[in-house]
Amino acid sequence: MNCAQARLHIGADPRSESPELTAHLTSCPACRRFRDEMLTLEGRIQRALQDPPQLGARRPAPRTLWRPLALAASVLVATVAVLAVWLVQPSRSLAHDVVLHVQEEPESWLARNAVSAQGIAAALRNAGVDFGVTSDRITYAQSCWFHGHYVPHLVVQTTQGPATVLILRHETVRASHAFSEAGLSGVIVPAGTGSIAVLAHGGDMRQLAGELSRDVHWLPEPAQPPPPKS
Repeated sequence: MNCAQARLHIGADPRSESPELTAHLTSCPACRRFRDEMLTLEGRIQRALQDPPQLGARRPAPRTLWRPLALAASVLVATVAVLAVWLVQPSRSLAHDVVLHVQEEPESWLARNAVSAQGIAAALRNAGVDFGVTSDRITYAQSCWFHGHYVPHLVVQTTQGPATVLILRHETVRASHAFSEAGLSGVIVPAGTGSIAVLAHGGDMRQLAGELSRDVHWLPEPAQPPPPKS
């Protein structure tokens, strides 16, 4: 189960439980936060339904009409709130987790020697990815555990300086999402059935991300090796 699937289950019923969802939440703090927020929102909806808002103060409507209208208004407000959380929160949480992951590997920015073709292939192998960028531009290549899967973590040398690239096969985004956090500016863009995140120390990464996303090709996904020991 990936993050998009987990949040669909949580959005439908924040209290739902299944072995697949439980396993995903164990390894994904972003989805755990999302479920906590949805549970909080569910509690607010329940309180709103129990105590619906007043729709007018001058001439109270007959009770038989007032309560259905009030309940409808409460449900409408709650539905809008749920949709807002669902549409905005996933990309923000993903961006935050990408930044946290990159911060855990500060040495990646310092690499200057080109990684061998064998080293790049090793970083891409676990994710089933082909990345059409010449090897002399890639100075860092690792296969990292992220959101319950191994993902390629690369540093690509550009005319603007080094840019970190995370190829996220199991993370689906509806549209490009730019962000800035902890001195890093980046963007997450759709790439086929997955997405790609590009970060740098300043600058607009949207054009670069668009170019790099076109160089990503998904291969048949191999069997996942066991996660690293903590």
